[in-house]
Amino acid sequence: MARDEQRQRSEKVRQAILDTARELGMREGFETLSIRKIIDRMKYSTGVVYYHFKDKQDVIDAIEEAETAKLHGEIAELLDDRKDVVGNMQVVFHRIMTLAREQPELYNLVVVNAFSRRRTEPPAWIPVIAGQLRQGMERGLIREADPEHTAFAVWSSFLGFHLMLSRFADLPAEEAERMFQVQFDLILKGVLAHG
Repeated sequence: MARDEQRQRSEKVRQAILDTARELGMREGFETLSIRKIIDRMKYSTGVVYYHFKDKQDVIDAIEEAETAKLHGEIAELLDDRKDVVGNMQVVFHRIMTLAREQPELYNLVVVNAFSRRRTEPPAWIPVIAGQLRQGMERGLIREADPEHTAFAVWSSFLGFHLMLSRFADLPAEEAERMFQVQFDLILKGVLAHG
């Protein structure tokens, strides 16, 4: 019983550290996040933070992991078996565009992996897109091609597009929507079986 309570208290402190770090990162930028800023904000001792995390990167990795899982969950809910691959791709890329425009720091953390130790790993989104493309190929909607290579090309194109949009915070939403539609139509014509 006492161990359970201790574990729960410890988890609450760990989560409070992550919440504070996330808030600081979202407001000031994850590149400027430091253990000192977390400690100053929380009024904790250095030892409390270092008990839970070995360094700033460990904190950022934990936030990235949680936020990535959250975004993956949102995207899984957006996917609709009644829609074709094109409709699902449009919904997913639109959600990511919204993230880039509304929360560029979170976009850089989760989608671009700008602050990650795992920068050299292939993006986790590629297999998701490749699976959608495979389904489209099986249904004759998408022309036959290597799904992984095509997914990489599609992802890279949208990654660049979203990254550019994240730099223009004052761009009106209607203009961003028009630009998204142009981008989507251009990419789509390259993968459609009968485009």
